[in-house]
Amino acid sequence: MKVSIIDNSLCDSSFVSDVKPEAIKAYTDALHEFGVSYIEMTTDSFIMIPPASDMSKIILRMTSVRDLLYINSFDFAYVVVPAHLTDLIPKIERPVISELCLHGSDYMRATEMFEKNFELDKVSMIRFVDDFRKSPQEMARMLAEYRRKYYRPIDICPTNKYTNAVSEAIAAVIAKSDSLTMRFGDYEQYAELQDYTVSLATLFGVAPSPQMIMALYKCGCLYAMIYGRQAKSTLDDLRSSQISPHYVTNVDKPKPFLPSERTKTSSYVTPPETKEKEGGELLYSKLRSMMLDADSAEELEQEIEQFCTQLYNKYGDKSGH
Repeated sequence: MKVSIIDNSLCDSSFVSDVKPEAIKAYTDALHEFGVSYIEMTTDSFIMIPPASDMSKIILRMTSVRDLLYINSFDFAYVVVPAHLTDLIPKIERPVISELCLHGSDYMRATEMFEKNFELDKVSMIRFVDDFRKSPQEMARMLAEYRRKYYRPIDICPTNKYTNAVSEAIAAVIAKSDSLTMRFGDYEQYAELQDYTVSLATLFGVAPSPQMIMALYKCGCLYAMIYGRQAKSTLDDLRSSQISPHYVTNVDKPKPFLPSERTKTSSYVTPPETKEKEGGELLYSKLRSMMLDADSAEELEQEIEQFCTQLYNKYGDKSGH
C-alpha cells in the first residue's frame, strides 16, 4: 500500500509580507518528516527558497511560458504541465507530470491538447484532478483503464474537501494508485494532507505515532508562520471525540454519539477531561487524548516546547510572529 505523496501547498504563494526563506525551507523539511515524497511549487514560491536547496524532491508547477527560464536551469525532480500548456512539453528538459482536470467548462479542449502530447518520452506520469466520488473498487477500475490507455504511472489529485476528497484519497491508496497529490493546510479545493494521513491511520487501526504528531505540529507551526493562518487537523476531532482508531472508519462521515464496547476497552482510549485546568487546557492533556501513553506524551511535549523555543529564537524577534 506504499504510495508516493506529493504536497502542493507551496503552489499557494500568498505568503505573509515578511516571510523568511529559512522558514519556507524549514516547512519543506517538516513536510518530508511528515511523510511527503515530493513538494510541488510554483516559480513564485521557488524563488523564495534558499539557494543550493536540494532539487531532487522539488516539483515545479508550470503556470506560463516564462517558467521555461527556471525549468531548464535547475534539476527539478519533475515538472507539472497542465493540459493547456502541453504544447510546451517538447521544450522542457526535465521529466514531466502531465495533468488533466476531469471537469470544467473546457474539458473536451483540454483533453484534446492533453492526448496530443502525452505519448512523448518526457511524460513520466499522468495526473488526474477531479472530485471523483468513487469507491475503492470503482477507483481501481478507473486506474486500470487509464494505465491501459496511457501506459504511464498515475497520480490522483482529489478535490473539494467539503464532499469527499479525503475519502477519495484513501480509495486511491486502496486501489493502488502510484501517487497522490494533496495539500497541507486549510483549503476548500483539495484533500488536506494532514486529514488524509490521520484518517488513513485511524481507518486501519494504527494510532498516530509520536513522530507523526511531532512532524504534524512542526508543519502546523511553520504553515501559520508562512501564511498567517492556521491549518486545522483531524487530530483535533480525535482529541475531542475520544474515539478509538479501532472504531473510526471514515472521518468524513458523521461519527456515532456512543462508542462501541470495543472502543471503551481499547488501550488507545483515554477518559475525557473532567474539569478545566487552570489557564486553559494543557498541551500534555491534548497529547494524551491523541492516543499516546503518558511517558510518550510527556517526552513529546518537551520536544514540542523545545521546537517552539528554537523557532521563536530564529524568527520570532525579527518577524514579529
